Amino acid sequence: YSNYTGNIYITKMGKAAELIKANKYFMSSKSWCPDCKYAKAIFQKYGVLDKVKIVELDKIDPKEAESLEKEITAIVGRKWVPTIFFNGKEFGTEETLKKLESHDQTKKTFEQAGLL
Repeated sequence: YSNYTGNIYITKMGKAAELIKANKYFMSSKSWCPDCKYAKAIFQKYGVLDKVKIVELDKIDPKEAESLEKEITAIVGRKWVPTIFFNGKEFGTEETLKKLESHDQTKKTFEQAGLL
């Protein structure tokens, strides 16, 4: 949000936005989530798992997790894990990865995003 103070706009970026901006490849996840495990397996398959900053929402402070989840929901317009961001923009979910895999487009897409 922005606060207007005189002639200066002060913008406060939420923690989720900071994580997305600070990490070229970012995914919100929950350790027990089968869809999240699928996404991690795809990243592992292409040898890029270590390049993706993954925040396991069920493994961090519950208040921080709730806040992050609310912010990510506000950014993408729905509450879902995994939510994946590439280069500061929403990339998609495990469904995006499943579609890419089914059309043999994952490698090309990862290359275009600079992940490979």
